[in-house]
Amino acid sequence: MNGKELILDALSMRPTDRTPWVPFVGCHGGKLIGVKADQYLKSADHIAAGLLAARQRYRADGLPIVFDLQLEAEIFGCQLKWAENGPPSVASHPLAAGQTLADIPEFELDAGRLPVVWDALEKTKAEIGGDTALYGLICGPFTLALHLLGNDIFTEMFDHSDYVQAVVGLAAAVGRKMAAAYLEKGADVIAITDPMVSQISPVHYDQFVRPHIDSISREATLAGGKSCIFVCGDATRNLESMALCLADGCSIDENISLSLARDIMREAGKSLGGNMRLTTVLLLGTPDAARV
Repeated sequence: MNGKELILDALSMRPTDRTPWVPFVGCHGGKLIGVKADQYLKSADHIAAGLLAARQRYRADGLPIVFDLQLEAEIFGCQLKWAENGPPSVASHPLAAGQTLADIPEFELDAGRLPVVWDALEKTKAEIGGDTALYGLICGPFTLALHLLGNDIFTEMFDHSDYVQAVVGLAAAVGRKMAAAYLEKGADVIAITDPMVSQISPVHYDQFVRPHIDSISREATLAGGKSCIFVCGDATRNLESMALCLADGCSIDENISLSLARDIMREAGKSLGGNMRLTTVLLLGTPDAARV
């Protein structure tokens, strides 16, 4: 059984011979081939080379094509601040600067840097797609809505909830479009990456996030793929709501108890990924600590 089969079985809650391994390689792929992040994320050749280097070095069972949560926001008119050693950050929020939803550009699959992503997916699929699960990573609906609205989203959820629903709904429509495109072009799993949900309550998660996650997961299922939620930070309070989502699995980071998440996801029949200590061990720790 190869790595791709392991991951697809794990997401289907079937027994596996070992735990599949998916390093969330982003612009670190550039580090592996000696290319700065801002150059790496603008070149299909660099991305494909970085993924091949990561596959060989880390013996990964699966890899995300691009880990860049600013791709969709850039197409919507958000200005990006680029860095040499990390992904870009969103530096402007159109809906907080006086624009309306009607002013937001229509989302097209050939806009922005998406042609670079599709080319990188094609190149990587041809090289390692037979035995490595390729993840199409998309910006989750709440996080993309925050890119558009900025921090105003947190007060608007209370003051103008219908407006926030419209913004998150627009973001979810983009997510469905991205999921279908990724799977059509050869990805195996859709990773709905919504780090900012750790900042909201379970009530708001159920109101503003879960229905939209479900719509993207349905799109992935209809296209013959799997879907997984990716969250960052301490989203413990939202674990039970995330377990109710239609996604096949959920991946968490070091801030959440792995045993607690395991119990919740297992009861819901969901696969669970995580949660290595990325900062204290892998980034700042010793090789011996990483081995443990």
